[in-house]
Amino acid sequence: MGAFLAAAAAVLLFLLKAVGILLLVLLALVLLVLLCPFCADVEWQGGVLTVKAGVLGITFPVYVYPKPEPPTEPAEPKGFFGRLKVKRRARRAAKKAEKQKKTGAETAALPRKKAKLTLNILCTILRGAGRLMRAVFGALRVTKIRVCMGVRGEDPAAAARSYGKLQAWLYPVLGCLDHFIYLQFDELRILPDFGQAEPTVEDRVSFRLSAQALFIVVAAVRVLYEFWREKVLDLFL
Repeated sequence: MGAFLAAAAAVLLFLLKAVGILLLVLLALVLLVLLCPFCADVEWQGGVLTVKAGVLGITFPVYVYPKPEPPTEPAEPKGFFGRLKVKRRARRAAKKAEKQKKTGAETAALPRKKAKLTLNILCTILRGAGRLMRAVFGALRVTKIRVCMGVRGEDPAAAARSYGKLQAWLYPVLGCLDHFIYLQFDELRILPDFGQAEPTVEDRVSFRLSAQALFIVVAAVRVLYEFWREKVLDLFL
């Protein structure tokens, strides 16, 4: 009996050690992900907006506007596996529709009384939103900014006037933004374009957005805890 208990205790100790090591590995991975800077490359050129997202400076295309036109006729599934995929999608769609129908019926049968908006709750929401915005702006970095744009008008005189107006408000706005967000310009060229038939300046804008998610997550957790303590979440749940 003693040998059995010793063996069970050894197995239990081994399982606890394995679970502890697994939790430590998961915690290390979560911290690594939160500390790694996420980034997004945004580029607008030739009327096409391209967004690439990634981590550690390695990005992949995630969004293109306008999107390329899809094929006129969708390809029909071929073979046994193609027909099987179609049947699975149909079954999943039917189950999802049935589940939504049941959830809607239960919600209609049991109406829930929501909390009322008070001055204290409104102040808590504004305070939490301000804290979260400060964390986002503090963690955000806008680098590799390259701007090349032409200022045009109906005639050369109108183009010159538009160029002067743009210069009058552009740099004060950039100076104000620089107090809240880190900005790093590689190129900033705003040129008067006097070409009427064909533009002589090719418009293009590109920059990289990067941020460490740790500071934003910590601020979001603090805001959610304050919302839970002040019963703010009852307005939305």
